[in-house]
Amino acid sequence: MKNWNKPHKFIWLTFLCLLIVIGKPNVAYAAEQVDSKDGQWEIIADYNKNTCTVIAWKGTSSTLAIPSKIDGLKVTSIDLAHWSGRYDWNNINEREMITAISIPSTVTSIEGGSFYNLPNLKKAVVPNTVKEIGDSLFGGCTSLTEVTLPQSMTEIPNSTFSNCSSLTKVKLSSKVKSFGHSVFYGCKALKTYQIPSTITEIDFDCFAESGLKKITIPKTVKEIDSKLFRGCESLTDVKLPSNLTEITSSMFADCKALKSITIPASCKDVSYDAFSGCEALTTVLFRGNPTISSYYTAISPTAKLTIYAPSSSSNVKKYCSDKGIRFKALNPPKLTSKKRTVSTVTLKWSAVSGATGYHIYKKTGTGAYKLVKTTKSLSFTDKNLKRGTTYYYYVRALKKDALGKNLESNASATYKTYLKKI
Repeated sequence: MKNWNKPHKFIWLTFLCLLIVIGKPNVAYAAEQVDSKDGQWEIIADYNKNTCTVIAWKGTSSTLAIPSKIDGLKVTSIDLAHWSGRYDWNNINEREMITAISIPSTVTSIEGGSFYNLPNLKKAVVPNTVKEIGDSLFGGCTSLTEVTLPQSMTEIPNSTFSNCSSLTKVKLSSKVKSFGHSVFYGCKALKTYQIPSTITEIDFDCFAESGLKKITIPKTVKEIDSKLFRGCESLTDVKLPSNLTEITSSMFADCKALKSITIPASCKDVSYDAFSGCEALTTVLFRGNPTISSYYTAISPTAKLTIYAPSSSSNVKKYCSDKGIRFKALNPPKLTSKKRTVSTVTLKWSAVSGATGYHIYKKTGTGAYKLVKTTKSLSFTDKNLKRGTTYYYYVRALKKDALGKNLESNASATYKTYLKKI
């Protein structure tokens, strides 16, 4: 009997060890793909953390309302494009029925394409608990008019709103620093947009083929990729920052309504196809002397086009000569006399050829420059000056272009004056 028990003891001990290592039978793996008990959802369940990722919805409601818990597991992530092909999104039932979505505050991440191509979705709010979103989140949502993104976001991923043709309003975080490529591509209803002053980088095609009519790029933007406004056929008003260093390739290609633009003195390079296909372009004013690409023609020559620049802008003049584009010099005035009395300043300057008038600008102390006088005269007197205050002045020449618009030359030398208090 003793001898018989020894092997059985060994077998039972071995079995107990296996139970400890493997665990109890019928216990689910730490993470697995399962259907919810109500049949509405498919999830990846993480039983170790008591959380889950929503990967499919089988409901039929017009509101895609994601619950905060499914079968007792906290919903922390959404991946409604899980395992889907690039243009084959089958994880949402009856996509065309959905007009609204609801995301719980338990969610911290949303994978790319999760709400892609919901053609009747009207508005969307992504809660502030979400720290990360993937590419093409709302791409192809053609009825989407308004979106609010989390305040924690520092970058807007690629194609987030691409082809959202009804989009007019986007609320972003004050911390956003970069736009990925094609973020607003094809947003035809987006007529105006104020790029946040926190933005430092904008990737290619960001606003391409959108409905923009006017745009201002803030000084904070340091890097701009190609094709930024390509195909914006309604764009007429563009303000570039004074520190812009390059007009990138195809930046304004096929902007068919664009009639005039001023390129800042800071710009060192105008790349190929920058203004190709800009059929209405009538006036380009260069404040500096950038290199202009002849490869694939940076600026298409047309009969109506005139390029203005200081006569010292040799690169610009050569480009116009090579391409048969009309060039007109627009030079800054030269101050010839500066006189200060206790209460007045009198400035005089030489005439600029072709000038229709002059603008005089003034700054007091650390304030901003303001236009204080428009004149056809070659002199200006400012009165009621005070001791103990620093004053600054400069003059710009004006010249009318073919559109009847007054172009301003570069500034003259600045005159600074200060009289001590007695």
